[in-house]
Amino acid sequence: MDKREFIHRKSGGLVRRPSRRNGPPRFLWVLLALAVVAAVVIIIVLFSGKGSDADEGETSSAPESTSLVSSDVPASGTEPSSATATTEPPSAALPEQSYPDSGPVDMGSFMIAGGHGFDYYDFNEENTNNFILAVDSAAKKLPSSVNFYSVIVPSGMDVTLQESYIIDNQIDSSDQRKAIDSYIYPSITAMSPSVKTVPTFNPLREHCNEYIYFNSDRTWTQLGAYYVYRSFCSVKGIEARSLDSFTKKEYAGFSGGFYHESDSEALYSDTVEAYIPGGNTSLSFTDSEGTQYEGWAVIADGESYDSSLLYLIFAAGDQPYKVLENSDITDSSACVVVQDSYGNYFIPFLTQHYSKVYVVDYRTYSHSVPELISETGAADVILLTNVLATSSSSTSESLNSIF
Repeated sequence: MDKREFIHRKSGGLVRRPSRRNGPPRFLWVLLALAVVAAVVIIIVLFSGKGSDADEGETSSAPESTSLVSSDVPASGTEPSSATATTEPPSAALPEQSYPDSGPVDMGSFMIAGGHGFDYYDFNEENTNNFILAVDSAAKKLPSSVNFYSVIVPSGMDVTLQESYIIDNQIDSSDQRKAIDSYIYPSITAMSPSVKTVPTFNPLREHCNEYIYFNSDRTWTQLGAYYVYRSFCSVKGIEARSLDSFTKKEYAGFSGGFYHESDSEALYSDTVEAYIPGGNTSLSFTDSEGTQYEGWAVIADGESYDSSLLYLIFAAGDQPYKVLENSDITDSSACVVVQDSYGNYFIPFLTQHYSKVYVVDYRTYSHSVPELISETGAADVILLTNVLATSSSSTSESLNSIF
């Protein structure tokens, strides 16, 4: 093994390092370097004369560094930019992550450990850079009056498993926290300061011992989505609804994608927990065949669903285009959510703040997002992707095709 092809995880283990040969063209490095210099000058001008005893959680208007320029995930010990991630509480204040009794079982694209399935994350520099460029391009195509939010959701491995377990078992999976908080978010902010990045890793890490990811499926639960919804509300400057303001329903016996791909009895089954939003809400959508459906529930009653299809109760599952409406909100407020499957668990919470939530799945939507914004008068655009998608070439291609 050539150690030059790896980078150290924060506790001394090794994960694969992306090649420095893969990246944007040289002229882009120059533009990025100029952006960073400009950001630093602005910070000096704006904050000169301020004391150095600011509260630990205080955020700045620009990142301290731009990881895209350095061309790999930052080395161990590098802290996330305060502009893009909240300061993590001292380790003593965080709940303990899991250390399964037995070693992981490799299933190809994922592994099974302690009854749970975990996707591997392979940081790909070229594809990640192209994702960042696609976000920058999308932001530049939106009216200046529109707020653009980037939400990148980690998968369960780094959030719920102890770092020592990953190292001790030589699990070859890139560090998601560093990828999101120290590479992707700071790079987006440096290129497009108007894009508002929503902290996701810390809000989930703070609840790692709760039921925030499914055992048998690669997505999060709606409880996990709720904690990121609260983070979004904090960034937007609005008050999140309390969890007990939603009506909770439970449906036992769910078996997700990990189970159907592996047929492994080592995976624990799941109970789908749904948090039904208040208000007079409804859902309409257009499926992949172009057929339109009206009058659906934002979260359907799972009693009539086969246990293997319970994920479909959340906003009708994956559809190219859908509209969630709360007719109790009469201020014509609207947002557009550009999402993958993780978004289905997130968007029901938004119905408590917007009259209409327009949703497109970037993988299957074939129209123009800027035109949709113009037609609907949406003031906010929320791009929600899981971290694995940022390392896939198809994600940037899809985003470029609809923005």
